[in-house]
Formats: sequence, structure tokens, C-alpha cells
Amino acid sequence: MTKTKPNTAPNWLRNLRLLMEQRNLNPRSLSLKAGMNATAVRDMLDGRSRFPRYDTIQALAEVLGTTPALLMGDNEAALEVSNKGDGFAHDLDLLTEIITRLQEITEELNRKLDPRDFAAMATSIYRRLQDSGERKKSISQIRPQIHDLLDYEMLRQKRAKRS
Repeated sequence: MTKTKPNTAPNWLRNLRLLMEQRNLNPRSLSLKAGMNATAVRDMLDGRSRFPRYDTIQALAEVLGTTPALLMGDNEAALEVSNKGDGFAHDLDLLTEIITRLQEITEELNRKLDPRDFAAMATSIYRRLQDSGERKKSISQIRPQIHDLLDYEMLRQKRAKRS
């Protein structure tokens, strides 16, 4: 008797396969429709990409007719999003984008933030963007707001050292 290997693929990969099958897309066609190189999705399916960048997931989700949060989530997350509606899905996507960009920028600038400061910055940006309304406009405002908050934090830390 042969043992079958348990399905150890991450949720996002299982979701990706399922959505591709439902929409009758092969890896090459999905890659091209999402604006990626022709082998990008195949590389993900083969395990060469363990955790893709947010913008990659966002492009795939758009082609697959879902949200990044649902593509990356588990069944429980999908149920919660469907129960709470489109507004909740938008909020979750926006918050995910903010956290991803904040992480990328702090790494680019070689800045260390303690978890409390990181969470405070992400929350502050999220609240500002929620108040601004328009989604496309909000997404384009993430990077400048992160830079503003990091500059402010640097000044605050310098002043604290002087005191």
C-alpha cells in the first residue's frame, strides 16, 4: 500500500489552483493576463515562489475575480469576508496593502521599527486613507504617507535623545 502525501500546500496556492480550474485558466494564460512573465504562475505552482509579493497577488486576484485577502486566506477568512460584505473586503485589502508597503519601505531604508510603532503607523495611514474615500487615490497615497510618518518618527527619536 502506498502512502499519499498530505496536502501541505499553503492556502493561497490551493485557492489559486481552485480558481484557475473554475475559470479554465492554465498557468501561462493567467500569468499573461495578470501582466507577468509567462512562467510566473507555473513557478508559484511548482513551489519556486513560497510567498509572492502583494502586488503579484493583487494582479492575480483581479484576473481571477476575487480579492487578495480571499486568495491568500483560508476558508474561515473567506466565510468572514462573504458574511461582512464588500466594504469589509476592501478594508482588509487596504490594510494588507498598507502593511506590505510599510514593511517594504522600512526594509528599503534599513529602518527598524518596534512592533508598537509599526502598528501605530499602519493604523494611522489606514485611518487617513479611509477618510479620503476613493480607493485608487488611497492606494497611491500609501507610500508618501509612510515616508512622512517615518520622517516624523526619526525627528521624534532625535528629540527624545536630546532630552
